[in-house]
Amino acid sequence: MADEQESSPGIIQRMIDQRNEWAEKQPSLGAELKAMAREAVKDVRSTVNETFLGSPEFGGEPGTPMNPTPQMVTQDMGNVYGNYNQMLDSYASRGAEQEPQKEAETQR
Repeated sequence: MADEQESSPGIIQRMIDQRNEWAEKQPSLGAELKAMAREAVKDVRSTVNETFLGSPEFGGEPGTPMNPTPQMVTQDMGNVYGNYNQMLDSYASRGAEQEPQKEAETQR
């Protein structure tokens, strides 16, 4: 029975430690509220544009859901279309081959 009482605080302490670890990984409440306010302003602005101008705003803030940044797109291309770096290397080698030809044409 003494063993059970000693193991209970250990379990509780582990749960508290795990909760603290998860809490450290979460964004701050202030940052979440700022993001929610930004989204609210964008929604209101879009509704006003749609009501008075007849069309909603086009394009959104890069990095928001359904609107990736150029870096995100480049990273994803490596997964979707094969190795993107190999494609860039092949273009670079083509350019290097064409440079001597251009130099020869300009010297003529």
